[in-house]
Amino acid sequence: MNRFFVAWMIACNLTLTALAQQPGRRADRPNTAPGPASIPDTVNNFRVVLLARSYGDSVVLRWAPNNALLFRAAVRGGGYLLSRQSLGPDQKLKVDYTIKIAPWSLDEWKQKAGPRDTLAGVCVQLLYGKSSVIKPDRAVTLDDLIQQKTQDDLRLMLGLTLADANARHAEGMGLRFTDKNVQKGTLYFYTILPLADPKNYPTPSEKATVINDGPAPRPAMVSIQAEAGDRIVTLRWDRMATQELFSAYYIERSDDGGRTFRRLNRRPWLQSSVAQFAQSFEYKDSVAQNYRPYQYRVLGITPFAELSLPSPVLTIQTIDQTPPKAVSNLRVKHQQGTQVKLTWEYGKAPGDLAGFAVGRGRDVNGPFAPVSPSLLPPGTTSFTDESADPYEKTYYVVVAVDTARNAASTPAAYCVFNDIQGPTKPKNLQGYIDTTGFVRVIWDPNTERDMLGYTVLFANDPSHVFTPLTADILPVSVFDDRTTLRTLTRRLYYRVVAWDQKHNPSPPSDILTLTRPDKVPPTAPAIESFLATDTTVQISWRPSSSDDVKEHLLLRRNEPTERWREHARLPTNQFTYVDAAVKSRTAYQYAIVAVDSAGLRSAESFPLHVATPATYPRPASRLSAQYVNDQKAVILQWHLTNDYARYIVYRGVDGQPLRSYGVSNRERSFTDKAVSKGRYQYAVKVIYQDGSESGLSNRTSITVN
Repeated sequence: MNRFFVAWMIACNLTLTALAQQPGRRADRPNTAPGPASIPDTVNNFRVVLLARSYGDSVVLRWAPNNALLFRAAVRGGGYLLSRQSLGPDQKLKVDYTIKIAPWSLDEWKQKAGPRDTLAGVCVQLLYGKSSVIKPDRAVTLDDLIQQKTQDDLRLMLGLTLADANARHAEGMGLRFTDKNVQKGTLYFYTILPLADPKNYPTPSEKATVINDGPAPRPAMVSIQAEAGDRIVTLRWDRMATQELFSAYYIERSDDGGRTFRRLNRRPWLQSSVAQFAQSFEYKDSVAQNYRPYQYRVLGITPFAELSLPSPVLTIQTIDQTPPKAVSNLRVKHQQGTQVKLTWEYGKAPGDLAGFAVGRGRDVNGPFAPVSPSLLPPGTTSFTDESADPYEKTYYVVVAVDTARNAASTPAAYCVFNDIQGPTKPKNLQGYIDTTGFVRVIWDPNTERDMLGYTVLFANDPSHVFTPLTADILPVSVFDDRTTLRTLTRRLYYRVVAWDQKHNPSPPSDILTLTRPDKVPPTAPAIESFLATDTTVQISWRPSSSDDVKEHLLLRRNEPTERWREHARLPTNQFTYVDAAVKSRTAYQYAIVAVDSAGLRSAESFPLHVATPATYPRPASRLSAQYVNDQKAVILQWHLTNDYARYIVYRGVDGQPLRSYGVSNRERSFTDKAVSKGRYQYAVKVIYQDGSESGLSNRTSITVN
């Protein structure tokens, strides 16, 4: 509670600041006045802010103490001492009067305040009511002092607010004076001083200067902005542009198209202290009906209890933001293939229900993409998704949407797909057994999206029962095994079974037969030389020195991380091979493997790294330039044995880089008429019919004088 009152105290100080910064009638910075009541402005904590406003037939003065203690002391001391000086036609300053301005007594309040003025009693209570919260029969605590301070500041804020909004209340509290003894066009100097003990409340006199040239025009209220909600309108206007002009506001609304306006607040409206540092004032109004236009305007209240000109009228209508009720009992069932059927229940549809949208996502929290091409009409209780993905986690939601596009969604429902068909059988099993008994079996990976892995089966005879070799599911299409070479059984037999994520098996693969090799593989060949062009790679090698070599295998790959692929099988009497299946500007690796009569392979030769060179189309040649005086132009000519080509002419001037400048279609000449004095450099690029581009031709230069 204390923090709330402190915030109101800050709002009070902001009101005082607004009084002190009124444009056009602002007093000069208070000077130190002679006498015991004045102290240097740099050390005093008490001050009375004075404002003056000219009306032609009168001058109205408004003042406000900046401290609750000073306010109470001035009331007890009899009010304020007001002095006036004027500058006459003789340009001499004369003292007109010094008067005492005192708050009304209780009897004066009874006589001058009407019976309907309910706020007059508040003013009297602020002036003469008991304000102490400290009980005399107990010791004073810090909490008591803080509570007393916040209450005093609150009373001061309320008093100043009432004085700003009502001239009679300001006069009754001794905070306003109307000087009717004035002359038009005369310059007046006013001085105000509170009648408080100068020792306890040292306060400098405050001065204000005004020329009685009024009446001044009413201040204008700034434009307002509005934000529409669900039967709620939020009005906003700029705080910085208005807080120095106005102390409070009246908000008015019209329900008949702007013909008449009704005031929404009986009392002057102040911004809540919680939002005192916001960039704008904000007022919320509740309306009875959405989509009905309402007109708003705001009037500011000045410290002189004057109303500003109304703000420009703003028309706005609220919108429905209440979503409809959500569907219930959503059920999702996989029909077959990519078909999923959704059913739900929905009671009596409201009149503004636009329909239902079906969303599909891969996570229970979304995002969900729309499945239905448009809203399903009200009354719909089922929908079939024809494009579901059985291999993905799938969740569905059904969203009820009204005509204002408010939506209410069901919780996401998971779809269980019926999957009883296993993967296709693994294909293209390959493998080998090396001289150490190491076995490797590889096969083409299955492409099903719900693949889980593989089981490798083994037998010593194709007619026997195959037994699993893998204890768990193998996630890759490679299997390594070991076997003994000291056996009379020369062959091993392998099969592979694929499994999907629902543990449905595939048919077993075809049987892979592997023969145990002899123990001594052939020696590896060695590549000796190569010759690479943009279309071929010629390789020469030294064959294996083993005498049981049956053939050589040429292996090729593009990247070191790729598997070697068999590129050619070559007889033992061939030592050179021309690879014509290459592309220009491409890297290749080659290796040679020897295979003996037992099928043993040697190690790969040391890999050969080859990069084929790039090819470029033939450029133009013999480019020449000639300046022709009669034409004031430079004529370019070049040579190319191709009649169906397009040419791009490049030009550089006075040492600048070459830039594309002109085009010639099939003509092997170009005329540059945009030349002046300077040095010119030219080159030509050829664009062939297939879209290929040559490099630049030879460059030629010419100087034009």
